[in-house]
Amino acid sequence: MLAWLIPFVAFCMPLDSLPSPITELNLQRTQYFPHFNVVSQNLYMTIRKAAKSDEELFVAHWNGQHFEAPVPLININRENNEGTPSVSRDGKSLYFSACEYPNSFGGCDLYESQWIGEAWSKPKNLGFLINSHEWEGQPHISPDGTKLYFSSDRVGGFGKRDIWVSEKDDQGRWNTPKNLGNHINSNEDEQGPYIVANHSVFLFSSSKSNGKGGLDYYQTRYPLRSDEHPVALHVLNTSSHDAGISIGPEVNSYFISRKSLVTERELDIARVWISPETWLKAKVKRIEFDSLNFEVIQFANNAWNLTEPIPDCLAKLATYLQENPSQSIDIQGHTDDIGNASSNQILSEKRALAVKIYLMKLGISSDRIQTQGMGNTVPKEKLNRQMNRRIEIRLRLN
Repeated sequence: MLAWLIPFVAFCMPLDSLPSPITELNLQRTQYFPHFNVVSQNLYMTIRKAAKSDEELFVAHWNGQHFEAPVPLININRENNEGTPSVSRDGKSLYFSACEYPNSFGGCDLYESQWIGEAWSKPKNLGFLINSHEWEGQPHISPDGTKLYFSSDRVGGFGKRDIWVSEKDDQGRWNTPKNLGNHINSNEDEQGPYIVANHSVFLFSSSKSNGKGGLDYYQTRYPLRSDEHPVALHVLNTSSHDAGISIGPEVNSYFISRKSLVTERELDIARVWISPETWLKAKVKRIEFDSLNFEVIQFANNAWNLTEPIPDCLAKLATYLQENPSQSIDIQGHTDDIGNASSNQILSEKRALAVKIYLMKLGISSDRIQTQGMGNTVPKEKLNRQMNRRIEIRLRLN
């Protein structure tokens, strides 16, 4: 089998709304692992028509009000199992897993198909670097199309099934996969990788200890960092298996699969609404003043205006001052030794004032900025006039 398939139990959870089964999608015994593509407005899913039937790939189109009835991907489905689809952002590349499929390396492998004309092309095995003789499944292509995340129980993992990633090289070839490491993987199962791009969050499911039971959803910031550890997504987790999720066509809407309320069905695809506050916030690194380089702010001969593009050190300085509201600064303007002292004094004052005005436009109060013209009295380099036409900024001692 391509994925977990264990009956769910009833539950309650504090979402913006309880999971709402989508009637027009749930026409077979089991439907799960949804994947919605915004460009094509298509929802791809894994379906089993009967209790012991093979898994197949289906697609349903969102017409802006409801989904049209799911139809099979006839160019993809074969005699055995196909499932857990992931579609590139532009809707033109389909990644999926299949078992005992043509050109298989053994077990379940990952495949790719391209949207050409009005149909999916003949699937291509992703090759021996991606696929092993073990189980590979549940692929997810990154928003920029350069990384393919998937689950596998191949040699080199930390436990049962781990999440791995392969990156494309400059020639468009997939490189040898790397294990995501023990900050993501455990000695239990990790499955269902998925990137919530608009919130910069990486989602996956794990059966590691301290969860609610079975597979639980976990989230961590994306891009991934080895010094950050995932946290449980409590609003979705239940006492049974929770895996597979996708964004929906409406703001804050998502698709998951849950135990069906209809006796003859097992899993249905449902819509949930998740508040943006649920997701981890991007970690913003605070700016250190000592890291800012103001030497890049230079002026043409006898000029005081800041030239485009304005160095980003000034925007970073504004951010630093906003993060440190009690801190003030001194700005010194300097000139080279061309011209008389009186003219250079005025020119240096104008240069310092130009920087102050720019910072004020970025929201910094004028009373936090002291300016001073130094003329040509403090050269930085005697033989380099360009370096002497400069600005120096210091923190004011309070």
